[in-house]
Amino acid sequence: MSTAERATLPRAERLRGAGELRRLFQRGARLERASFVLVWLPAPGRRAAAFAASRGLGGSVPRNRARRRLREAYRRQKHLLPPGGIRVCFVARRRAIEAPFAALSAEVGEALRAAGRRLRA
Repeated sequence: MSTAERATLPRAERLRGAGELRRLFQRGARLERASFVLVWLPAPGRRAAAFAASRGLGGSVPRNRARRRLREAYRRQKHLLPPGGIRVCFVARRRAIEAPFAALSAEVGEALRAAGRRLRA
């Protein structure tokens, strides 16, 4: 099965490393939504994303569920961002667990369009 056929977020598009995340949270712009907070920063190179959930959401099961749902919604909507030069991090809120997936996906798409517009401006 080729990478294009897999329904996963490629490893090359995942934002890893404490330094990158720290820089993103210190310098990045924020978009607040009911289900998540999107922190984004223009950066040279590849497009990359991270997904976070605080312990305030509960134990590991609800936190992992929130991250998985946000990651899949992002994977389906990432084409709305420019192809390179942006780092994003989704920080889950309680609604990311409870909202219907279609509503969550629409919310992610709207936030990505807004970030893309601000990036182009």
